[in-house]
Amino acid sequence: MEDADSRRYAAPLVLDGDRVRRAVPGDGAALALVEALGRGSDGAFSLTRWDGHPVTAERVIDVDQSNESVIVHGPDGGAVVKWVVRVSDDADPAPVRVARLVEAGFDAMPTPWGMVQWQPDPESPPSLVAMVTALVPDARDGWQWAVQDAVAYASGATSLHDSATAPGAALGGIVAAMHLGLADSSPPVADAEHAAAWHAEALATLDDALALMDGAERVRLERHADALRSDLGALAHAAGTPLVPIHGDLHVGQVLHGTDGAYRVTDFDGNPVATPAERLAPQPAAVDVAGMAQSLDHVAYVVRHRTPGVDPAAVQRWRTTAVEAFLSSYRATLDAAGRGDLLDERLLVPMRMRQVCREYVYAGRHLPHWRYVPDRAVRDRYEDSTVVAAKKDGPA
Repeated sequence: MEDADSRRYAAPLVLDGDRVRRAVPGDGAALALVEALGRGSDGAFSLTRWDGHPVTAERVIDVDQSNESVIVHGPDGGAVVKWVVRVSDDADPAPVRVARLVEAGFDAMPTPWGMVQWQPDPESPPSLVAMVTALVPDARDGWQWAVQDAVAYASGATSLHDSATAPGAALGGIVAAMHLGLADSSPPVADAEHAAAWHAEALATLDDALALMDGAERVRLERHADALRSDLGALAHAAGTPLVPIHGDLHVGQVLHGTDGAYRVTDFDGNPVATPAERLAPQPAAVDVAGMAQSLDHVAYVVRHRTPGVDPAAVQRWRTTAVEAFLSSYRATLDAAGRGDLLDERLLVPMRMRQVCREYVYAGRHLPHWRYVPDRAVRDRYEDSTVVAAKKDGPA
């Protein structure tokens, strides 16, 4: 379907008597799609099957989401059918990334069953219409399981190893394996134009953050703006760094932890605020690594902010241990594969600070109370840690 502005939308339809209407869970549209996977092509639609088994019932996922997801299930388990509501006019990164990871044997993601793409004419890139992945029963995302791990350690309910070292190491191994599966054997490298664009974008994001903040957060951000610009300056010298088809929006919230104890990466759609060309383009592996490392810091800030009476020193130990375990495991996994060159260490700090600037912008435009997270990140980076830990007047 198209609206008045020629924006395209996908919606499952069913025949109801003598009329066609929008399908709802229970009508069987998701079941029919799963059954049709592997058909190859059907007019302008191409259907791909990688895995799967018979399913017989469907139900709605009752959560807020940008797309529409339906759970289908049968005697051997279930899957999630994600209908893409707003169909992109450009190629989508998810089909390319997922297909490449399936080919590489990467299994630290919900098992892909298949997908449907639509190509109205040979000159247009195929657009993703639906993706089907195995259901991970009772899975929690990282804003749940990682927060619970940090709280459990800080309260004395579990060890530092079980709550921080082991999960951090698992994440590092998974992200490295993902990059190994996505990377070319001889990856392209960034040129001076890439580096200049990354640097300019980061500085513009900092300017946006300054314009959007007010109050004590604005005062602190202004105080440290020059130090931030100095850290971001390394991006201007990133020519020569290897480029990889990365996840693009990697943080703990994109990692599911199932009842089987396994961690699985989800949502390969790329950065939702980036242009389609940017989401498709290979980027430094450091973007994903920095995103995950910074999000582990953010977990600690969430715990301190939301948990009355929590020991800040214990949360700090959890944070540094989890990040160090993640980075060590990531580097070791690349090194073991002989691909240590994929990570440009020079870019970790500037990419982490770029993400902090983006968090300010996200808070300013969409979620005002989230500002305490980037505010704490800036204070931890640029202020004396002993002074920060002692302060009680700001977000904690």
